[in-house]
Amino acid sequence: MSGPLPTWMGLVAAAASVGYGAAVRARSNRLERRLAVDCGLPVISVGNITAGGTGKTPVTQWIARSLMARAHAPMIALRGHKGGEQADEVLEHRSALSGIVLAVGAKRAQRIAAMRAKNPECDVVVLDDGFQHRQLRRDCDLVLIDATRPALHDQLLPLGWLREPALSLRRASGVIVTRALKVDGALADEILKLHGQAPLAWCRHAWTGLEGIAEGAVHEVAWLRRKRVAVWAGTGNPRAIVEQTESIAAAVVDVPRLSDHARWDAPMVLRLHQRAERAGADAILVTPKDWIKIAPLGCKCELPLVRPRLAIEFLQGESLLQEQFTRAIRVGQSRCHG
Repeated sequence: MSGPLPTWMGLVAAAASVGYGAAVRARSNRLERRLAVDCGLPVISVGNITAGGTGKTPVTQWIARSLMARAHAPMIALRGHKGGEQADEVLEHRSALSGIVLAVGAKRAQRIAAMRAKNPECDVVVLDDGFQHRQLRRDCDLVLIDATRPALHDQLLPLGWLREPALSLRRASGVIVTRALKVDGALADEILKLHGQAPLAWCRHAWTGLEGIAEGAVHEVAWLRRKRVAVWAGTGNPRAIVEQTESIAAAVVDVPRLSDHARWDAPMVLRLHQRAERAGADAILVTPKDWIKIAPLGCKCELPLVRPRLAIEFLQGESLLQEQFTRAIRVGQSRCHG
C-alpha cells in the first residue's frame, strides 16, 4: 500500500477511502453550484492534490518575493493548520518574509477583508494551500506536483495520497513540478493527459547553506560531507529531504518516524537526540517547519542541530510564471475596479 497508513490497516484504509471519495464528490458538486466569493483583490493560489509536502510554503514565499520585487504589496492568506497564528506555515512565513501581511483563518475571505482594512496598501493575495478552497475566486490557480512522489495514479486518502482525483487538475491554471532534478518527459506526458497542458515550470529546492540552532552559525552545505546525519522531518514526504541529505552527507544514520506537523517539546527533543547519538550521528538536520518549533525550546544538545536554508531554483518556466502573474493581476484589477 502506498498511502499514509501502515499496510496492516489496508482494509480499514480501503473502506475509509471509499467514504472519503464520496465526501469529495458531494463537496465538489455543492461548490460547482455556488459562486466563489470575490475578495476585491487579484488572487494567485498555490495548492496541490496530494497530502504531505509538495513545497507549497517555499513556493508561496518565492511568489511573494517575486511580487514584491515588482513593486507589489502581497498578502498571504492561509488556513493555519491546527495551530492558527502559531501554525508551522504561519511561523515560517513570518520568519522568512519580514513584515509580510498574513490573513490566517479557515474563513479566508473574511480574514482577507479584515487584514485589508488594516493594510490598505496590499494589492494582491497569495493563497497558500488554496486549490481545495474553492469558495474564494482566484485569477491564477497553480497546482504543485512533487517529482519525488507525483502520486498521479494513486488512490484517494487514506488508502493513497490523493486529496482529490487527479483529473481535478483540469481546474488549475497551470502545474509546477517541484523537487525536480531534471525535466522528466514521462511525468510531463502524464500531467499533459490529466491537466490538458504541459507543466508551466520545473523547479527544485536548493540548499544555499546550513544554519545552526545553538551557535547561530551559518555553514556551507559541504559542511555535511564528512558527517553521519540524523534527519528529523515532521513532514508528509520525509523521503525528499532524506534523499537530498544522502546526496551530500557521508551517511544518513537515523530517521525517526514523525507525524506531519509534528508537535515538539523538550522531552521529545532530548529523546530523539539520545537516539541519534546511539545511531552514531555527528549532526542532526531538521526541516525548516520543525526548526520553527524546536528553536524556542532552548534545548541543550551535544550534537549540532542545523536546518537547510532553502531557495527555489527553476530548471524551466520561471519567465512563463512571471507572465502568468502579470496577466492574473491585470485581470484581477480590471475585475475589481471595472
